[in-house]
Amino acid sequence: MAATRHPLNPAALPLARALLDALRINERQWHALKGSRRHRAAEQVAAGLNQLLHHQDQAAMASLQAALDWLRGDLHDPGCPDRHGG
Repeated sequence: MAATRHPLNPAALPLARALLDALRINERQWHALKGSRRHRAAEQVAAGLNQLLHHQDQAAMASLQAALDWLRGDLHDPGCPDRHGG
């Protein structure tokens, strides 16, 4: 028997998306925020919330784990992609 996907409150979808958009690091902010553990964790939590609301449980767990890793200091800025010759 397949699991039934119970819809979550549809009003939450645009709110969660707005939160993700507000926390996502854009190109202008990259150098200032790329190493901010708190900002990177918040961005990952917002991504995880969006994935959860869209029934993407595995992706949500990965994003939430990444948020915890940023907060603990287990993840670090990988450096500027432009400096890797790519």
